[in-house]
Amino acid sequence: MAQLKGPILFTGSVGGIRAYYNKTLKRYVVSTKGGSTKEIINNNPTMERQRENMSEFKGCTKMASQLRRALDSISHLRQGYYFSQLVALAKLIQKQDDEGIKGTRSILLSKYSRLLLSFNFNQLHPFDQVFAQRYEVSFSEDKRTVTLKLPELKSASRIYWPSGFEAYRIALVIVQQPDWTWNLEGKRFEPVVKNLELKTVTTFSGWRSRNTVPEDIVLTATFEEAALQLPGTTVVVAMGIEVSAYQLDTFVINTTGVGTMKIVECFV
Repeated sequence: MAQLKGPILFTGSVGGIRAYYNKTLKRYVVSTKGGSTKEIINNNPTMERQRENMSEFKGCTKMASQLRRALDSISHLRQGYYFSQLVALAKLIQKQDDEGIKGTRSILLSKYSRLLLSFNFNQLHPFDQVFAQRYEVSFSEDKRTVTLKLPELKSASRIYWPSGFEAYRIALVIVQQPDWTWNLEGKRFEPVVKNLELKTVTTFSGWRSRNTVPEDIVLTATFEEAALQLPGTTVVVAMGIEVSAYQLDTFVINTTGVGTMKIVECFV
């Protein structure tokens, strides 16, 4: 991959070369076209293993895409090439299916949901490097309400942001996610429970001043109906830290700021 410089910048294809603007790198890049044709991949007997890999890759992207959409309410806290890594994590979960046939192995998130806790959504500002506060996450017995507790939070020392900040707020997002299995009749990966992407709830704390005085913060988020009523589902809990350079007593309305996020718990 090469970088396009100079007074003439363009996107598109010229012969065997294509140019495009990379929003993450914030520059124009150039690459060459190549690879096997679609006809060869779909029909050549020697490409069977590649077809199996492509099939499973589609299932992994479906799982990653649904989880990403479910967390869209705090999408401004994500940064960098996190999606490809999320697909790779889905692939790691898929590899744990020792009973499935290559090309159709299931993505059993409900069995391996703890792997999500190691995932980093922000490459520039990893959550654990920004937030040093201990937290407690619990799920109510009726499987509806998730509670996030931040006891004795000293924001001035427990939250670190390179450029400094004057105010902060906390986000709590709860989502329901399905396992993904192979539909033999449709020859595609499908969720074991459909429409779970609609079952997501987000709660924001109010904006608070950066402070050295400890304070207890409690956030709750509640599903309309009890979760985990069907096998093959997982309740994923995400937390966001958002900071603002503006003081709360200014005339600036702090609707959104910058920050980071993380999956902090999963319930099955």
